[in-house]
Amino acid sequence: MIVALTQPQNDRLAGVLEILKTNSNPAAGDPVHTAFLKDNAERSGMTAARYPGLFKAIETGGASPFSRSAGAAVTSNAAGNTGAFTDGQYVEFISSSRSNTVVTARAVLTRTRPVAQATVWLNVVNENGTVKTSLASGVLVSFATQTIIVETNPATALPPLPAGTLSGIISFAITYQDGTTEASSTLTPWAYQASRDPVVVDPVIRSDRKSGDLNDIVIGLARGYDNNTGSRNKTDIDYWFWQNQHQDTHLLVPLTGSMKFDYKLAPLNSTNPILEFYLARSEGGTSELKAADTLPYLPHFEIDPTDPEGRTLKFALRATATTAGNAINFGLSPWVADTRTFFTARVTVLFDDLTHGVGWSSVVSSLSPDTDPSDGVAFIKPIVYVWHCLVAGTQITLADGTTKAVEDFTSGDVVVSGGGTRPVQATLAQPHSGPITVLEFADGATLAGSATHPVMTPAGTVQAGALAAGDTVLTRHGTTTVTAIRQENQTNGGLFNLWLDPEGEGPTTMIANGIVVGDYQIQVQFLRDGAQDDRAVRAKLPESLHADFDSWVADRPVPA
Repeated sequence: MIVALTQPQNDRLAGVLEILKTNSNPAAGDPVHTAFLKDNAERSGMTAARYPGLFKAIETGGASPFSRSAGAAVTSNAAGNTGAFTDGQYVEFISSSRSNTVVTARAVLTRTRPVAQATVWLNVVNENGTVKTSLASGVLVSFATQTIIVETNPATALPPLPAGTLSGIISFAITYQDGTTEASSTLTPWAYQASRDPVVVDPVIRSDRKSGDLNDIVIGLARGYDNNTGSRNKTDIDYWFWQNQHQDTHLLVPLTGSMKFDYKLAPLNSTNPILEFYLARSEGGTSELKAADTLPYLPHFEIDPTDPEGRTLKFALRATATTAGNAINFGLSPWVADTRTFFTARVTVLFDDLTHGVGWSSVVSSLSPDTDPSDGVAFIKPIVYVWHCLVAGTQITLADGTTKAVEDFTSGDVVVSGGGTRPVQATLAQPHSGPITVLEFADGATLAGSATHPVMTPAGTVQAGALAAGDTVLTRHGTTTVTAIRQENQTNGGLFNLWLDPEGEGPTTMIANGIVVGDYQIQVQFLRDGAQDDRAVRAKLPESLHADFDSWVADRPVPA
């Protein structure tokens, strides 16, 4: 929680606002900016004695050469997408609708380099002539996390003011795993004139999907999947892309729905509407589509012909089962297990009467409920792209005792699993060129795949890469021991996994080359549990941040 500003703190906020209007990256060691960051920390209840690593980053961290503000130029490829995920930070929305009792806002910061600690503040400032008023603020402290979402605190926020212009200031202090630091701020001016939240048809969790990951919109690749047989309704996938093309690694997002604004829209052209699309990955990095990147999508926006007032904008961006179609293409991305992404679409429109200026409306990924249906911001769930993680040729044991290569499975095949058998409800595939982990066992078996694939041992689940010679693992009929573990490089290959029906006796395990391993669901849960384990997170941090982490754990609210 950030408390209200004192007058000296308000003066420093005003000073930083003026700095950011002329310089998107404050100079390293700028005294006004450094004092402003310390003000943010102290208002958040953090002191140098309890958070020494944070205050060191504030004192020493200049703007990183690896970072890029959300407004910086992006080089596009011929396909109209960036094809790269990079550092970035951007304000997702500032909500100041008349229906709001207080101003609310949210921002995202993401880094591709391994982060040890990141503290991110968001301040919303109203300017009316020379008067600058802080309306809302928020803070998030994070450890060993690449992508951070910070929201303003409604308990300390103020109602919207009748006059003035709004801006959002993202400020941050980061310590990377290599010990280097970064401290900076960015400014985003804001406008708003939407009459309701967008109506979102895509992307959403399928209304008929009642099992699996219900906290995320799930997108997967399909092999042996037929859109025309209705088998889609038997799986826990919301969207299938790139049918039978596991060599493609593009991240696609469908976007279908409508937005309604306060005034009649000007005729659409190459500059109306202005589209901004972002996709931030949980493992770090954002792909931003702006300006020329979004031109291929403009023809799929239209003023709704059924709206006599001409205030409604419709859009339909969808993929097909076999191609990208006109879905938003965020380019190539290295795929890892459980790639959770946070999608933002911001649409800015010009009005027919130029005196009304511009308006905007947004669709954003959020784990929080949408509490205001008229602030021009619609919340959707985060998007998870599913795949991974055994090499082609790995033999999976079927219910009848025979085996089949993992890449040849289709939905409906029945495998030995848990305390009996269970059907395959989805098959996952990804291209892979890079390291794989190879395990050799005393019974002559071998197992190759990603280092994160779960292997079952008498003591519980262990990632393949964490096993060592002499460790015991489970087999279908008993146990065996690891005799060797090594890394190899795969070139132009694939990694595959099965998503088993969660209903059944015991865990969703399968038999791979005679070894008991987990399916996709076990892998995802194991990764998420590890990310939330305090001891595991602390062990990843340099010793210089242990005091900060211990203070953060002590200060963290106790779950209800």
